[in-house]
Amino acid sequence: MQAAPALTSQDVARLYYNTQTRYGAPVVIRAIQPDDKYEMHEIYPTLSQHTLYMRFFRVIQQPSLEYITRYTDVDFTTHLALVALWGPEQRLGAAGRLIRGNASSDVAELSCLVVDDLQKRGLGRLLVDELINTGRAWGINKVIALVHSANTPMLKLLKGLGYPTELIYDDGEFTVTLDIHQSPCQDNASHHATLSPMHQGIEA
Repeated sequence: MQAAPALTSQDVARLYYNTQTRYGAPVVIRAIQPDDKYEMHEIYPTLSQHTLYMRFFRVIQQPSLEYITRYTDVDFTTHLALVALWGPEQRLGAAGRLIRGNASSDVAELSCLVVDDLQKRGLGRLLVDELINTGRAWGINKVIALVHSANTPMLKLLKGLGYPTELIYDDGEFTVTLDIHQSPCQDNASHHATLSPMHQGIEA
């Protein structure tokens, strides 16, 4: 029998803490809130087609506030969503989520997006780390991410976390499966397998 989660949906909905990137930039990571839809709506036109394609596998038109609401008004029972706020002004710089099929499932799908001008600053790593750490306490043992084969930074980030990892390539995308029920290993060279000899370039 799976142990009871250490964090309830109410606990996760109140998550808020201060941290910093490895470069020393202050960051707040907290649970998403309904009012975040307004800033997300304003941010969307600033996102490059490349960023949108890496996240959604297609370039989508400006979403309506009503559409964005489904991603900001979440129950924290099957949908765990966090945002990363950058700098003293606490600007919304990244958003990520874990979604599971039902409240008792220990498997969740992970996704994350970082705004263009804050990429490669360690923000995505902070957010993914917190999603996984919080997700484990929320009752998740396995995380699955669908990653475009050209999204090398995300592939390296996930594999560099140190969890046993499986990558399966199919038609331009990787299905990355992380076994997070145990502590990560700093040297995870023997902890992952890529089932695609055509894409060994992302093994570094």
